[in-house]
Amino acid sequence: MTHWTEELFKKNPELFIGHFEERLKQAPRETASLLSYLKEQGFQPERVLDLNCGIGRHSIALAKRGIRVLGTDISPHYIKIAGRKAREEKVADRARFMVADMRRIASILADEPPFDGIVCLWTSFGFYDDETNENILRDCLKLVKPGGFFALDIVNKDWLIQNYLEKGFARYNDWIVLEERKLDLKKSRNHNTWMFLKQTGELSFKLENIIELDHHIWNLPELITLFNDTGWRFKAAYPGFATGFARRKVAPISVESEPEETPMLLAISCRP
Repeated sequence: MTHWTEELFKKNPELFIGHFEERLKQAPRETASLLSYLKEQGFQPERVLDLNCGIGRHSIALAKRGIRVLGTDISPHYIKIAGRKAREEKVADRARFMVADMRRIASILADEPPFDGIVCLWTSFGFYDDETNENILRDCLKLVKPGGFFALDIVNKDWLIQNYLEKGFARYNDWIVLEERKLDLKKSRNHNTWMFLKQTGELSFKLENIIELDHHIWNLPELITLFNDTGWRFKAAYPGFATGFARRKVAPISVESEPEETPMLLAISCRP
């Protein structure tokens, strides 16, 4: 059976393009915040892996700051767009892109020199079963230098529980996306059914596809345990990249500081 990541990102990649394009302008600000977080924790990377990079918006923003980046994604379509954008932005000498399934990332990049760190942004992790998710983090240890980092930007389970909506709606150009959601707290998974409608006339739409997807969600204590159990050493967490993040002071979040107030968490861990 085809996994939903392959159904959406490989077979029907055009369905998700609007989500990326809507956030293109945010990438420079998000990258500035990311680098501030990393610097505060003692990291000033020169070479980074952008895991599940999509169309390369953060890879390109990092490259503009002089950082060498390899962006990987399961979608050949997104990687093609990312490469074109890097050439248009004149950073193709610093931003490379490669098709790669994160479940096999260590073997695919076995010949790459170790990275200073890995970034995985905008809830691009947790797509698979628990064992697979954990194995991905263990494999990523092999790709960074001792003392290197993993920066994960992901939805905050505690915030999601407090603000959960069972239905949602989004509009991207001539697409409408209807969402039905179901939260499974016993398994800590968020199940979604996305219905993609294409506009065919002024007031008419055609249902093009229905895709069911789900991913694991974590709160801060669970993220700390996840990283520590997979060989990383958790260092700090910050507000992640959701609306309003740029107005927040750059300061770590602790378990005691009401982390449920932030929609996204950016967790930073290092390789011992």
